Amino acid sequence: MTPSYTRIPSFYRLFFTYLDPLICVWGASMDFFLPSLVLSSHIPSPPVPDQGHIMVLTQRGGGMLNFGIVSAVLLRYTDDVNIWSIVQVACITVDLAYYWSAWRVLGAQGRLSPGAWRAEDWASLGITAFAGAVRAAFLMGVGLERREGVKGTKGQ
Repeated sequence: MTPSYTRIPSFYRLFFTYLDPLICVWGASMDFFLPSLVLSSHIPSPPVPDQGHIMVLTQRGGGMLNFGIVSAVLLRYTDDVNIWSIVQVACITVDLAYYWSAWRVLGAQGRLSPGAWRAEDWASLGITAFAGAVRAAFLMGVGLERREGVKGTKGQ
């Protein structure tokens, strides 16, 4: 696919190559070292983390580090908007999986109404919502300048 945009705007470059990787490292470090805090983010009286929790959170932390490294390194290596878009589709897929899991947990507790959310819920959902909104804006081409005469389809 031929890139149909001329350059990556500074806002996206800063967000995706600096802020997003820092958020990933922060989240991964909590998964690795503060599993009780992570479990309490959507569960008011969380269980004591058992080996199953530790395994799942450690794996999730590794996934977060993966996304952070890809964002911090790969996106600095290329200006190809198509590559940037592929990375954002992968990241927004994880964001959507997080929302599904939060919806399931909050629903099971009867706390789907924002009025029933705690500060921890707002923070976790809010950070993901902001990142997801930036990803969606990028994928929709908001702020990207189109190249003249390029259709952006494969083979043209």
